[in-house]
Amino acid sequence: MSKPKMPLAAIPLVGRLLPLALLLALAAPGAAAQAYQPRFGAGFDVMGGLPGQDVVPEGLGIGVRGRISVPVNRDVSLAGDLGFAGFVLGGRDDAGYVFNPQLSVILSFPRRETVRYLLGGFGGFIVSGDGDGFTEPEGGPAIHLGLGWAFPLNETSLFIELNPSLVVGSEEATVVLPLRAGVIF
Repeated sequence: MSKPKMPLAAIPLVGRLLPLALLLALAAPGAAAQAYQPRFGAGFDVMGGLPGQDVVPEGLGIGVRGRISVPVNRDVSLAGDLGFAGFVLGGRDDAGYVFNPQLSVILSFPRRETVRYLLGGFGGFIVSGDGDGFTEPEGGPAIHLGLGWAFPLNETSLFIELNPSLVVGSEEATVVLPLRAGVIF
């Protein structure tokens, strides 16, 4: 007997909110808000799914992530992320894939050599799988709260962040632990 899957009606909601949030941030009134340019980020993430749950694939997932952030002022930014990770270390028969969109508010704490920041918001984990041995988890909406460090260079910055998410399935919830690193343009 197959498990019920996440209803597809929940997926377009995240897809509609991301452009709306970015549009509102770009259209913020005031000359000071318009003086800040959007920043783009790209990087890799390693994601850990806890054993014994049926919400996301178990084990270690390796993926890529892109982000656009729009500063509201010097300390606060709004961001939209799109990530994709593959849980492929168990072989093709047990492979699972996670698409992970997120909307976040980023609160920065600049220092001399680094910028520490908190980020939090909501998103989703959309799961699919391939192969004979894969039992597809259900995925679900998520909230996240994490910390990061940016290391400014001349024109870009390097970043590292830990951004745990609480993913809520239909019958249970679980924590996903992503560790991310990349470049901000």
